[in-house]
Amino acid sequence: MKIEELEKGGFAHFMLKEIFEQPNSIKDSMRGRISGKDGLVKLGGIEILQDKLFKAERIIILACGTSWHAGLEAKYFFEEIALMPVQVEYASEFRYRNPVIYPDDLVIAISQSGETADTLAALKLAKEKGATVFGICNVVGSSIPRATDAGVYTHAGPEIGVASTKAFTAQLVVLFLMCILVAGKKGTLNKKEIQNY
Repeated sequence: MKIEELEKGGFAHFMLKEIFEQPNSIKDSMRGRISGKDGLVKLGGIEILQDKLFKAERIIILACGTSWHAGLEAKYFFEEIALMPVQVEYASEFRYRNPVIYPDDLVIAISQSGETADTLAALKLAKEKGATVFGICNVVGSSIPRATDAGVYTHAGPEIGVASTKAFTAQLVVLFLMCILVAGKKGTLNKKEIQNY
């Protein structure tokens, strides 16, 4: 982390700074992960287990707060583009139920900090029930990436402001890339359609 990332950089407050940092955080979330020439998406953090994503009968997204809202948007991506059913769960509610998890479900846990206690507890419950769990997180080395089977970092940079801005849009980018990866594999999008996205 660079010291200038923790300073307001001439903006009146951190939230305004982070709003204007969104174009860079979006680029950083895509950098090295998509090839415009051949329409291929490569997400190295899930590569070893990406067949679990391709073969999943259902995706369950676990998150809280703003990350939960990113999950709600992703539901539309996956269902519309990849033709995959998605269930979005508020992690704080999920962990206090006896949720039904099937072996061919894939759970995606989303957290900006990687330390969201309810999301961490919910993903551990999902793993106990036999699910493969992917994480989407911004903070390298935090608890959620360590607890998941595989995952993708957003590379949004530090977010100091209380209202999430760049973390939210970076999460959407990573979720959309995952969706495009699945759609290409399943054939719900052809190469030209992927390039157009």
